[in-house]
Amino acid sequence: MQICIAAGEVSGDQILAPILSRLTDKVPAVYSGIAGPRLIEAGVYPLFPMERLSVMGLVEILPRISELLSIQKQMKHFLTTAECSALITCDSPDFNLALCGHAKLAGIPAIHVVSPSVWAWRSDRIPKIAKQLDALLCVFPFEPALYAGSGLRCKYIGHPLASEISLDPDPASYRATLGLPTNSAVLAILPGSRVSEVKRLLPIFLEAFDRLVIERPDLVAIIPAANKTLYELIQAKVESRSCLVIHGRARHAMAASNAVLLASGTAALESVLMGRPTVAAYRMNPLTYRLVKRKLKTDFVTLPNFIANRLLIPELIQDEATPDAIVQRLRLSLNEGSSSKFLEQVRMIRTSLSGPVAECAVEFINEIL
Repeated sequence: MQICIAAGEVSGDQILAPILSRLTDKVPAVYSGIAGPRLIEAGVYPLFPMERLSVMGLVEILPRISELLSIQKQMKHFLTTAECSALITCDSPDFNLALCGHAKLAGIPAIHVVSPSVWAWRSDRIPKIAKQLDALLCVFPFEPALYAGSGLRCKYIGHPLASEISLDPDPASYRATLGLPTNSAVLAILPGSRVSEVKRLLPIFLEAFDRLVIERPDLVAIIPAANKTLYELIQAKVESRSCLVIHGRARHAMAASNAVLLASGTAALESVLMGRPTVAAYRMNPLTYRLVKRKLKTDFVTLPNFIANRLLIPELIQDEATPDAIVQRLRLSLNEGSSSKFLEQVRMIRTSLSGPVAECAVEFINEIL
């Protein structure tokens, strides 16, 4: 039996890998498709590397559209010629849901993990999503209700990050492992997992770091790179600064830090679940931003703020994402750490997202199969 897999982002690779690890025990099959390092470790044979799908934005996708359509066409061909018994996808909805629609029309069960952000923007997509999928596994408790009446089978499974990440881990052991000074202040900088994000955000983040170093000469930064290409790009931009660039291990970097500066995304939820003071900042192509802002339905952009329904962490978007604004918000965090009120909110979020995610997902997928 052949089962096709597709995860086009780091977050998708992280979320789907533990599910696949358990599924392979219950459902013996050949698992092939678009995979990152964790899915490959879980037993997925990579037809295409995940990095080839990692593109964010409406305008930013245009230079890559030909390549992405080519990959999608080849994946559709594989689904039918390999006589796949199912397609399981995660994240990258613009790419993956079209692939799911093709599979469903061909009579191949199409299962998607992680709902598109219909709660934040473009809720008018729900009827189309329902037609493209046989089943949807949701990682937030409020999501299944959004699809009520659509005819789509939905199940809330919890978020794997809530059980994978420890609250307020001791930074000393992580600093020792990473070779960071024990007594210095450490800032984890995560400028994104895509080349376009890093090129746009890292110069701003590094300028903020330079200003903080003037105030805190002992400050060092640790910057995890999602892949080899980003490692080389980040290393070139860091130059002679007191910054340690590492391959992967983003959670280790967060755990070793006093505070975290990051691009808005799943990393923001990881950092908050860890209890680290966090500042999220993001810039995109101005045209993309205008298009997205018009469709946005929520007051908050970052997942932690949306779940908490309050400004739990600062989010600096587009023109607000300046070195001055970042420094202003990080200064207090580096000096004082997490407040008791912040940690109380984090515990509430962890409780709301906790559960036997992989077991629940595998049981549901097995029913579909």
